[in-house]
Formats: sequence, structure tokens, C-alpha cells
Amino acid sequence: MIKKNWPVFLFLVILIFLTYVNSFNNVFLSDDLAEIVNNPDIGRFNFISTHPFGFIRLILYWLAFHIGGLNPLIFRLINIFFHTGSVFLVFILLNKLYSKRLAIFVAAIFAVHPAISEAVVWISGGSYPQYAFFFLLSFLFYILSEKKKSFYRVSDKLVYLLSSIFYLLAFMSHPQMPLALFLIFPLYELCFGPPTGGLRKNWPRVIPFLLLSITYLLISLSALPERETALKSIHYQEGGVDNLLFLIPTAVSSYFELIFFPKILTLYHSELAFGPIGFIIRILVTLIFLAGVLFCFKKNKSIFFWGSFFLIALAPTLTPFRWNWIVAERYLYLPILGILVIAGLGFEKLTRSIKFKQITYILFVAVLILLSVRTIIRNIDWKNEDNLWIATGKTSPSSPNTHNNLGDVYGRNGDKQAALKEFQRAIELKPNYGDAYHNLANTYAELGQPDKAVENYQNALKYNPGLWQSYQNIAAVYFGQKKYDLVVENMLKAIQVSPNNLNLRINLGVVYLTMGQKDKAKEIFTAVLSIDPTNQIANQGLTEANK
Repeated sequence: MIKKNWPVFLFLVILIFLTYVNSFNNVFLSDDLAEIVNNPDIGRFNFISTHPFGFIRLILYWLAFHIGGLNPLIFRLINIFFHTGSVFLVFILLNKLYSKRLAIFVAAIFAVHPAISEAVVWISGGSYPQYAFFFLLSFLFYILSEKKKSFYRVSDKLVYLLSSIFYLLAFMSHPQMPLALFLIFPLYELCFGPPTGGLRKNWPRVIPFLLLSITYLLISLSALPERETALKSIHYQEGGVDNLLFLIPTAVSSYFELIFFPKILTLYHSELAFGPIGFIIRILVTLIFLAGVLFCFKKNKSIFFWGSFFLIALAPTLTPFRWNWIVAERYLYLPILGILVIAGLGFEKLTRSIKFKQITYILFVAVLILLSVRTIIRNIDWKNEDNLWIATGKTSPSSPNTHNNLGDVYGRNGDKQAALKEFQRAIELKPNYGDAYHNLANTYAELGQPDKAVENYQNALKYNPGLWQSYQNIAAVYFGQKKYDLVVENMLKAIQVSPNNLNLRINLGVVYLTMGQKDKAKEIFTAVLSIDPTNQIANQGLTEANK
């Protein structure tokens, strides 16, 4: 297969390279900072064992760190690798199920489509092409295991076992997104299995995939309390249940927009408020799609399969529980394949017509170029923090996260008044937004308004008691005012929230030195050095305390 089609694979590699090469110098962004840059465990192999159900990405990060340190290109190449692998598997699968022409069409569009570029160019989004790669590999081996003869001298039982292993690896890449994908296997039997037998005969083959899904569902449910805590403390998301009659039409129709008209691309799809007519149109679009998929159950099994594939792959994000965003481009990475194959079926039908063959190929090339250009432009948005948040501000003006990050952009560039307005706007949109209060306080401190700074640090702690940085910065304000008792009080609170933070302890030791309380300073510096004997600041502080 690979030897015979090497020109196709070369074409796809070149296509991916040309489309994403301008992202190679992009920096770490957003979640990358917490997961990689500010993660003290990124280079520790022992840390991997703390995530027994999803350690693949941690191993890859560990390898990337030891190969190139904190070089974002090395980490981003992991995403490019899995995206390229997924593109190859799309071609192989569709070439086997349909034709080479259709396989090239879908694989090429999938390779460059801007609606899924977020999952490729954003390092933290890489778990999506990773789980998709392993699932597509699992699906391919499942199909190959049905052969009566051996596959490359490997028995069909071993191929089937490999299919199950790859499905497990999909879960170990992302514990939620593959949850419903076990349904793809019986769906395949139903649509493409032999007329006599099919699902009725082969249903036991689906059992391992079902059991794996149930296992990871239980694991995901056990992690829900931690997930809900993170959503409240990091994203300040209020609990509750969404109305599925609103959520599903909104999400499905929004994804259709991203697929067929990917003009508005953004990290936060917050502009989801529609007028009555607009929402009715979205409901109709969704109902027409669902009715069309069901209608094709008897009329066209391929359209039924791939339309169902789109919905099944998207299903874990279409729950009423507020565990994820309503719409996110990275969620679309694998589901988009269902819609692209349906489009590919239409493309292939048109190319069989002498009348439309030439214009269809011209249209394909034009669409491929336009999508590639849009992705290249989108890559520029991900180049650095300033580009990303300015671009997001244009597309997601009602997102408090956007305004909070824009405030940071303006603040770093010296426009403190613009920063104040952005942080205040973020708080208007989300009154419990602790991080925005903290950033607003930082700006007031930089403008020489300590009273307003302390007031807003306290507001930040009101909504997020885990913000030890606010306690630390309150202490800094009081230190400048020589109110040392209040400095110590707030530093102790910061240490209570973040007990493993040695810098906080060192700063408290410095405060004790300033207050002339050398015994307390000596005690703190000694404790720090027992943990980190090479800490220069603690050594200097201990020397000063011993004078």
C-alpha cells in the first residue's frame, strides 16, 4: 500500500509542510505555559507514573524536553507528526473502502482545513490529533482483521488484538473524546458488513471496545469532582445543566459554519447568542441534517455511516453538563472527517461525469488553495500572545477570558489605561472572575495606587481563595509601606495556599531579616536549604542571619 502510493504520501507531506511551516517559530501559548513552561515536573520521568491512564503525552513531552529543552518547535512537531499520521490513515482507510480518487480528495482537505488547525498548531491541543491517530489506526486494523487470509503474514486474530490496543491508546491520549467511538465498529458492520451476517454475526467483536469505553467512562466520572473544581477555580464557570434543545443545534450548526465557511476562527467561540429567526434557522439546519442521515439508512449506507460518524465523534462534547465548551475548533478534529467523506462522495460522483469532470478538479484545487491560505493566516494568530489575544478580541468580544488576556497584552506593552479598561470589562462580563481582579490590582499597583490594588487583590481572593499570588502581592504593597506585620500575615496565608513554593518561604525569610528577627529568618532559610541545598538566595540569607 505505502510503496504503491508513495507519490500520494509525498504530496500529502508537502501539503502539510507548506501549510504549517510558518507556525514552526511560534511560541508557547495559553495552556502551554502551565503544562510545559511552568511545569517543574516536565523533565522528571517519575512524574509520568502519576498519570497511569493517560501517560502517552507526558512521555512525549519528557522526550521533547530532553531533546531540545523548552524549544516550542520540538513540542509542536509532536502535533505535526500525529496530524500527518492521521492524514495518511484517512487516505489508507478511504482507499480501501472506496477509491484512490476519493481518498486523495478527503485526505488533502483534511490535511489543510483551517477549522482543525487549532489542534495542530497549538501545542496543548495536540491530544486531539493524537487520539484521532490511534483511533483511525484501531479502525483500520479492525477492518483488516476481517480478512480471511493473513495480513502481511500476521494472523487476523493478532491484527484484531492490535486494533483493541490502539483503541486503548486513543483513550490514553484523551480520556473523554473516544468514549462514544466504540459505536463506530457495530455501525461499520451494519453498513459495510456482508449481507448475510454482518452485525448479527460479528457483534462479539465489538465487546472489547465497549468494555474499554465503559472503563474510561468510570475513570472520567471519578475525575469529575477534580474537573468541576478546576472549572470553578480556573475558568470561574458556574455549575448547572444546559438545555440540549439549545446546545445541540447551536453546536452542530456552528461546526457546519466552521467546515464550509471557516472565516471566523477563535479560541473562544463566545458569540453564541442568536435572534429568534437565526436560532430557528439553526434548528432547521440541524433537523435537516439528522433527517437526511436517517433517510440514507436505506438509500445510501455510506452517507448514513459518515453522517453518524460525525455525530458519534462529537457526542462527548454535546452533553448538558458544563464540563466543556459548547463549541471549540479542536473538538472538530476527528468529527470533521464524517462531513468531508460525504463531500468526497459527491466529488467522486461529479468526476465520473464527462460534463463536470474538469470543472470539479479545478474547483477541488481552488478549494484546497483557499483552505491552505486560510490556515497559514490563522497560524500567524498563534505566533505569540499579542497576536493571539488581539485576534481573539476581534472574534470573541463577549468573552471575559478574551478581555482579561487583552488587558495583559496592553499592560505588557505599556498602555496601562487600556489594560485597566480590559480587566474592568472582563469583570463586567463575569463578576466572579478572580484572575481579572488580580490583574486589575496588578495594574493599579504599577500605576502607584496601592489602596485600589489591595482592594482588588482582596476581591480576587474572595472569588478564588487559591490565588496565592494575590496574598503575595498584597504583602508586597504593605512591604513598600513598611507595614511588616501585615506583610508577614499575608505571606503566611500565601504559604498556606501553596506550601511547596520555596520562593514564598524565601521571601518571608527576607521580610524577617528586614524586621531584624534573625532567628525566624534563620529557621526559614535552613528549612529551604534542607529541601534545596543549592539555593543561592537561601544560602545568602542564612549567612546574613548568622551575622
